[in-house]
Amino acid sequence: RILLSAMAPATELAAEREAREKLELEPIDEIMKVSAKHMAELYPMADRFTPERYMACLLDKSPTAYAGTLFPEDDSTLKRFESNPNMKRIPKLYPTKDGFATVLYSFVSGPDAAVHRGIDVVYYLDTSKPSKYITGAVRFGLKASSIILPSYKYVATAHGGCAEAVLDDVLGTVVRHCQSVWMATSDFSAKLRKPVPLNETLTFEAWVESTASKGLYSVTKGKLVNSRGEVVATGEAKMVDTLVLASLMAA
Repeated sequence: RILLSAMAPATELAAEREAREKLELEPIDEIMKVSAKHMAELYPMADRFTPERYMACLLDKSPTAYAGTLFPEDDSTLKRFESNPNMKRIPKLYPTKDGFATVLYSFVSGPDAAVHRGIDVVYYLDTSKPSKYITGAVRFGLKASSIILPSYKYVATAHGGCAEAVLDDVLGTVVRHCQSVWMATSDFSAKLRKPVPLNETLTFEAWVESTASKGLYSVTKGKLVNSRGEVVATGEAKMVDTLVLASLMAA
């Protein structure tokens, strides 16, 4: 189940899918060279990609933000988020020469992650709270299981690395809302406190704990919570502003 009606227009999805298929035919070395050039061209345009503009774009794109693939139609957690007027479903964004682009392909979110990796994340912004906080829902499908024995119909819980990947992603996402879109993970640690279930809707929270002087790095924290209100995993990351770091190295 992919909620196309609650995502980017179908024509945009089709165009991105076609571009993705062509990209997979390109040599990876060439792709990385183009990617490096992409970022080098964007750094001089930094004033176009402030947190304020990022936030405005998030809210503008909220009506078409990704709404999940692995979640049941009547998922109570998503219904609770959607019925709260302060909650805005939000997309992932990334800077491009054309402005902020919606990220339709991510390791932990979007239909590709759900179908091929069994990881499905839907992000929400609580407009009643400071921008340094985000929340949302995540669901792990069969392909996220750490062990599958088809002949015995045995399936283990979600791989701990899947939970850690989600935490790493949301800890990096939240800091872009209020600090800088140029943040990248420098240090990351996680604690797996309980088994992470499959086919159960979990919630997550992530927030910016502190930011160093001159904005070189921020410390972010987050947690995954199961349907019984138990914390199953926590994470902490040091996110470095690559633009600030580049300027300091050049000085």
